[in-house]
Amino acid sequence: MKRIVLFAGLLWVLAFSACRQGGIQHLEEYRQLVGQEFPAFEMKDLEGNIFRWSDMQGKVIFVNFWFTRCAPCIEEIPLLNQIRQDFAGEDVVFLSISPDDSLTIAQFLEKTGFDFTHIPGAKSYIEPFFGNEYPLNVFVDRNGVIRHALGLIPTSYERKNPYGFLDDREFRRRLGALLRK
Repeated sequence: MKRIVLFAGLLWVLAFSACRQGGIQHLEEYRQLVGQEFPAFEMKDLEGNIFRWSDMQGKVIFVNFWFTRCAPCIEEIPLLNQIRQDFAGEDVVFLSISPDDSLTIAQFLEKTGFDFTHIPGAKSYIEPFFGNEYPLNVFVDRNGVIRHALGLIPTSYERKNPYGFLDDREFRRRLGALLRK
């Protein structure tokens, strides 16, 4: 029994350490991104179409930086999908940017739905601007300025759920506020 617990603990550490590969070391440093213009790009999306940052001018943009072996990234996908669904019809773009290649993401998406526009193979774009700590969720206003940069959807604890649950209310509040401006 002791071996099983140790093995499970080791797996947990490995899964979560894969998401901390250097770069931005503390959530405090995410605040340095706030107020900066989101760096422009022109890259191919998962379907091979050219995706230009300039084509999204005037829209609110929610960007999720993630990769397929990141347990916290995968954990928040169902809530990110729900947020996208709940904001359907609004003037907001939901974009995921990943260092993983197209094949890796496509294989992942066959098993796990993630209803964002996907930009694969973007490691050389991500690291200079955003580091390589995942997940990172960035809220961009209609002028292309980063208004919020947050890690994993926060965990809330309640008496009925003492182990905690991902609580997307803050993400929804921030996205809604940007859409009302």
